[in-house]
Amino acid sequence: MTGYTNTNPSSFRSRLGNAAGTGVASGLLTLVDPAKLRPSTRRSLYVGTGAAAGLIGWFATAPGEDAKPGKKFRAAVALGLGTLSAAGTKLGFVIDARIHQALLRRGIENPRPLMAIGSAVITVGMVLLEPPRHEDDESLSPVDSGVGALERPRH
Repeated sequence: MTGYTNTNPSSFRSRLGNAAGTGVASGLLTLVDPAKLRPSTRRSLYVGTGAAAGLIGWFATAPGEDAKPGKKFRAAVALGLGTLSAAGTKLGFVIDARIHQALLRRGIENPRPLMAIGSAVITVGMVLLEPPRHEDDESLSPVDSGVGALERPRH
């Protein structure tokens, strides 16, 4: 089986920078306590994430050369993704509140900074563990693993 290795050291630095930026954003968002938001703001977040996911579902199933999905199918995908996204946001707020309360019970007076650090670390780890994308990376070189070597396309 043929695999790929990334021979460009700047690619790892780029991934590390992306992971750090994503981790910082995740940590900063965790500092906001959803329980302190007004109910109307929380509902707006549910609707907003649901609408965004629904639009993504609608446009991702747009007719193309290979497939021509009907409007009913596209609407069902959009509605399903929107509903799942809104429910996922609500579930995330419930889990956040439970973690917050558990840390308070354990004597941590202000758990938000600890939660933010934990969120940032987990996010960085997830981004770094994600396999690199190969489609547009010019620094990829084929590796022969016994089946046969691939040649790089010449531009």
